[in-house]
Amino acid sequence: MPHINLLPHREQERQARQQRFNRILAGVFLISILLVVLIYIQVSGLVSDQTARNRYLTSQIQRITAQIGQVNHLRAVRTHLLDRIKIIERLQSQRSVPAHLFDQLIRTIPSGVYLISLSQQPNGIITLRGVAQSPAKVSSYMRHIADSPWLADPQLSIVRTHSVGPLRRSDFTVQTHLIDKRARQKHLPHRTSRGGRP
Repeated sequence: MPHINLLPHREQERQARQQRFNRILAGVFLISILLVVLIYIQVSGLVSDQTARNRYLTSQIQRITAQIGQVNHLRAVRTHLLDRIKIIERLQSQRSVPAHLFDQLIRTIPSGVYLISLSQQPNGIITLRGVAQSPAKVSSYMRHIADSPWLADPQLSIVRTHSVGPLRRSDFTVQTHLIDKRARQKHLPHRTSRGGRP
């Protein structure tokens, strides 16, 4: 039987297998590197897009914040102007009040009554101090105040009667207040019908 040496053939086959394995390994390595590069490029693109979105949103937020600040400033200016308008309207509506008050003081004072002082508190209460020839004159004065279209609710807080020589006199203090314009218009016909003068 002839003797065949298979060692060179096996060695060649083993080398061929080794070369195929090395080629496969190199191909897998190259494909892996390619996949990593593609994934990196994709992720970088997504990160770049998100960064651009974030920058855009930040700029929009800053713009809107500035606009909100301007709106708040305009609201504050508007509130300030409305407050000033209300003050001006109130002053405008009360501009003639002192003239009407003094007019009513003249119209309501009966003969025999003299005012010594007049004061008005911030809450609108008017305090009248005076001297009358008799308590009946004080009562008449209070009726005139009650009939006035500008004054209301007279309250007699102090009355003292004493003699000065042969004469008797009554010192009095009356508190009243001005009627609100709307209330005055509402009650004006009623007060006029009672004999008050507008």
